[in-house]
Amino acid sequence: MLRQDSALVSDLLAQDVLNKLKISTLPVNPFVVAAHRDITCLENPDLTPDLSGCLMKAGDLFGILYSSRFANEGFKRFTVAHELGHYFLEGHIEALFGKGQKIHKSLSGFISKDKYEREADSFSASLLMPRNLFTAAQSNGDRGLAGIETLSNLCITSLTATAIRFARLSDELMAVICSTGNQIDFAVMSKPLQDVPGLTWISKNSRLTPGTATADFNKNEDNVKRTRRMATTTTLNAWFEGGDSTEFNEEIIGLGQYGRTLTVLWTNSTIAVSDPREGGEDEEESLLPSQRWRERG
Repeated sequence: MLRQDSALVSDLLAQDVLNKLKISTLPVNPFVVAAHRDITCLENPDLTPDLSGCLMKAGDLFGILYSSRFANEGFKRFTVAHELGHYFLEGHIEALFGKGQKIHKSLSGFISKDKYEREADSFSASLLMPRNLFTAAQSNGDRGLAGIETLSNLCITSLTATAIRFARLSDELMAVICSTGNQIDFAVMSKPLQDVPGLTWISKNSRLTPGTATADFNKNEDNVKRTRRMATTTTLNAWFEGGDSTEFNEEIIGLGQYGRTLTVLWTNSTIAVSDPREGGEDEEESLLPSQRWRERG
């Protein structure tokens, strides 16, 4: 999981960039941001499948290549904003071009383990979905997948990137899970859900729990390829060890050519969160976030 202070740095830096350009409405166009810095952006059909984009440097000039592999406009914008993250974030230019390199190849989309790629992903989300504008629209809109789709259309961002931002900024109990087959690619929980005592968080690359609607959905590859969707209900303890039987909505959609499935878990219910100042600090509550992740079999 991205460290909270890193996410805050991205939010503040992205907002500063937008303020200087007097951009105060959605959607944010990263191509406009690049143009103000004289950064040329070009679509390239020849980038290898494992790359989403590249940042190039020649002297004091910069350029961005982004893959045409996916027709999704949100993917292209996120990739360009990711490369802008490398450009704007402190220390990135020095680290990526410090030995005279002319090009940096990126893998965006929240799947890289590299520190600089993850920070650039965070900046991209902050630039395209600025906290204040995003949360204002979020609070006035629908919950769950419907709300995510509305914000995706408003921000011109991919469904996955929007879902991640939606969960991270939500003040309600929710989680988004991206999966391929029977494996979880990543899971993001809202802060209120993270604060539920005793809850063991879902770890990256763990297995989907057999019997969940998502696990059954993924057994049919056509569900993913044809972007089918379904909505059902589940319980917190069906997904999270240490959870109770609180009922959650489980909304599922196949992501087509990406080969993944997006699951949105959310509820109207509330779960009591104990105050560690009363009666001593619970052992689970004293753990750092990274210590509460567990591999699920």
